[in-house]
Amino acid sequence: MSRSYNKRITYFGAVRSISSWSKVAREMCLCLAKSGVLSNIYERKGFLYDCDMKLGELEDFIKEGFLGDAVFTFEHPKNYVYLPKDIKKIGFLVYEFTSLPSLWTENINNYLDLVYVPSLFVYEVFVSSGVKKEKIRILRYGFNPRIYYPGYKKNKGKFDFLCVGSPQKREGIDMLLASFLEAFEKNIEVNLTLKLSYKYSNPKIFELRGFNGLLQDYSSKLGDRFKIIDYPLSEEQMGDLYRSCDAYVSFSKAEAFGLPFLEALACGKPCVCANYSGQKDFLNRDNSYFISHKLEIAKNEEYEISQDKQFSAKILQESAVRTLKEVFYSKDNIKKGILSEGPSYYHWEKISEEFVNSIED
Repeated sequence: MSRSYNKRITYFGAVRSISSWSKVAREMCLCLAKSGVLSNIYERKGFLYDCDMKLGELEDFIKEGFLGDAVFTFEHPKNYVYLPKDIKKIGFLVYEFTSLPSLWTENINNYLDLVYVPSLFVYEVFVSSGVKKEKIRILRYGFNPRIYYPGYKKNKGKFDFLCVGSPQKREGIDMLLASFLEAFEKNIEVNLTLKLSYKYSNPKIFELRGFNGLLQDYSSKLGDRFKIIDYPLSEEQMGDLYRSCDAYVSFSKAEAFGLPFLEALACGKPCVCANYSGQKDFLNRDNSYFISHKLEIAKNEEYEISQDKQFSAKILQESAVRTLKEVFYSKDNIKKGILSEGPSYYHWEKISEEFVNSIED
């Protein structure tokens, strides 16, 4: 840490999950533990909880109770009622749509001393939704440079697009598959790999119905040019997966930050997506290919309903097809996944240091 911090912090939330917020929590906890700031992890279960997930050195910090001088939490705002009243309370939150549910606004204002969001997009959503401006801080997410780095050059051969996503409507995998087929139905030199973060048995309202059938349909149409990875990969394997592709593609309609975009850039790969929401903080026309979109009212894409209309980006298919072709045909002079601020700006050690320093400010 750049300056002394003589207090200890408890983390309250889920850590054994492949969800992005659990990953952020693990990385922050690791850095805080190494700097001697982490008191303990008061573990919670949650979305995609995996009791078999190994935490390595963090296992020693799993202890119930609020044992630190402050607590930071990546929990749903409804759970803020469990936070102690007599210590500093810090929330980490993300939101992909344009207006917070009223419960979120009320509980942030009533229970938290500070709330950290990962992008300017989320900051503006929080402010416009009535969260007290003085409570909000922007703190970007990051990557582990020992795992996500530009590596070997891919062997010449077929061109490989990679998408990391889920069955959620917001992530637009149905639109991606339709556009990919239209762009490359007769081009056997182009592949698409889809890494699924999870599978479902009974779809929720915000998930695509008939998702497994959709994948089977496109598998039959594209054959071995469409690869589906529906099993867990380690972080190291994910780094290798990014490095094995030529370009990262996502038709997500809205992101609070977009960790896969950042991890792809960290591995030297350009991104293909809409120029909208959280990823705008670090994607630009030098490292990405942008697909045209228009804002429309979200249709059962939200995982939580708010009182106000929600908006998200609708990818325009004509632009999507054209952009996918542009990326492929520029393969000999493809854009580079370069972060304009420099890679170290997104290292977790630097981010955790800024976090601790900002608590003292």
